[in-house]
Amino acid sequence: MFVERVGIVGAGTMGADIAAVLLLRGIPVRLHDVEAQQLERAADRIRAVLTQRVQRGRLSAGAVADRMALLLPSPDLSALGDVDLAIEVVPERLALKRAVLTELDHVVPPLAILATNTSALPVQELAEATGRADRVIGCHFFFPAHTMPLVEVVRTEETRPDVVASAVVLWQECRKVPLVLPDRPGFVVNRVLMRALAEIFRYEEETGAALSAIDEALASSGVVPMGPFRLCDALGLDVALDVAQTLTRELGKRFTPSAQLVSLVEAGRLGVKVPTGGFYAPGTPAAAGRLAEADQDRLVQRFQLAAVNEAARLLDERVATAAEIDLAMRAGAGLKRGPLGWADHEGLEEVARAMEEMRAAGREGFERPSALIRLVQQGWTGERVRRGFLRTGQ
Repeated sequence: MFVERVGIVGAGTMGADIAAVLLLRGIPVRLHDVEAQQLERAADRIRAVLTQRVQRGRLSAGAVADRMALLLPSPDLSALGDVDLAIEVVPERLALKRAVLTELDHVVPPLAILATNTSALPVQELAEATGRADRVIGCHFFFPAHTMPLVEVVRTEETRPDVVASAVVLWQECRKVPLVLPDRPGFVVNRVLMRALAEIFRYEEETGAALSAIDEALASSGVVPMGPFRLCDALGLDVALDVAQTLTRELGKRFTPSAQLVSLVEAGRLGVKVPTGGFYAPGTPAAAGRLAEADQDRLVQRFQLAAVNEAARLLDERVATAAEIDLAMRAGAGLKRGPLGWADHEGLEEVARAMEEMRAAGREGFERPSALIRLVQQGWTGERVRRGFLRTGQ
């Protein structure tokens, strides 16, 4: 099935960015939101994204008007009645997403594909709210969607192969990197990233280190493009909490959100999208104080070990290959090096030893995954001997 028109439900930042991605390729978009002001803000954001491309020489000035003419914003859901694919981009609440998909099921044509941009919720549970579960798929974008290349294309056991193929072709045409994955909690990127962030939150609770010092330490190390607290502020603390709670419920206590994250969300401090801010108040300096070098090394190691541990669990569960996991973490989370590639470089025996030390110290979730134990026992000890996670074909 060739996708010629796309409908988007939810005109927030993510919905607007996805619309911009499609418009840049000349694909007409029907954008729906119940709030007229939200639609106006979305149109302004889309125009700003297109204008940035003009400033960078990637789009002609006249093309902006042509692309914007392909956008049909509407507070009436029936405007999506002629689309080939409709994607919901509403807040990360199961009941809400199911309700939206049920409505879409009655509006879009019988052969249209229904997609969800859920960060961690089971796509199968969402698909069951429709009468076309075999035509429902996950299309998970990353913030900001107009620049981050990855799209996790999530198939359920019912999703038809031609539906998967249509989604892959569409996002390839939009110059994205689609990675097809099974329907598992958190998919790849959010599962690995939220596990690593949970470890950083625990470090902050244990040490009382300044948030800005932690952010500066991780960002300056080159491990991540942005410190975890500023990242959560940018994404929305409510979104981060929803994902953490979903993963805790589905996979265990190692994803338990920090008490501070919970209290900030309860207080309505959701990040940069609200006047009160989130972890940081508006106007807070980018950095205030630094960690000692030894503390920075320990912090970075805890982040990396947690990420490797979760990535290896994905290997154990056959969710993705080592190469796919590292590609996803680089293209979706902006990591300079994938966690499994980092483990290969450090040496798998050393990584396994460090995980055991963390487990012995009572750290949650550092049991060594079977994939790591097996490679160490077989002598596949990492990049230094030209063998490791990325050289076994896992």
